[in-house]
Amino acid sequence: MHKYILILGLAFLTSCAQYQSNPLTTLPSTSVYGESHIAGLQVTARAYTKADCKYFLDRDVIRKGYQPIQVTVNNNTNKTFFFSPDGISLPTVSPKEVAKRVHTSTAGRIAGYGAAALVASPLFAIPAVVDGMKSADANHILDEDFLAKGAKDQLIFPQTSTNMLLFIPRSAYQETFQITLIDETTDQPVKILAHTR
Repeated sequence: MHKYILILGLAFLTSCAQYQSNPLTTLPSTSVYGESHIAGLQVTARAYTKADCKYFLDRDVIRKGYQPIQVTVNNNTNKTFFFSPDGISLPTVSPKEVAKRVHTSTAGRIAGYGAAALVASPLFAIPAVVDGMKSADANHILDEDFLAKGAKDQLIFPQTSTNMLLFIPRSAYQETFQITLIDETTDQPVKILAHTR
């Protein structure tokens, strides 16, 4: 009987390392928080709560010192604009760096199972290997997801919208910030004051 309980417990423990997030949704343009002097170019920004972080990123990045801000740019014009994270008036942190800070600790999990295997039962060595592999897989998926959702240099074409996440150090976070886009035709900057809601 004790063996069955131990095996069931080991099976449960090996299923703990995972990463499961949800895709970004377009912020509603009915509540526009940033308008440029160009008709049809709008920005909506939303500061994430801990619940938003868990839903969209499967990690509490706020606890790690970062404030995620989702930005939706609606380009309902006939112009193409260039966006770069360098065009944000707040300091940003790369999605890669934030992802590293919220990785599942593979080494710690393996060490814990290894210690249990030495003390209790060699059966703990099996979950150590399985969970170590699952942790590494979860971290790889997390890295890809953060990079896909994070702000990066990109063109915003006419009649399109784009969603992205900015990661701001909590100490530097402000509700109002400026986004500078570059008009690809004229090479002129277009400055938009954005307000998080």
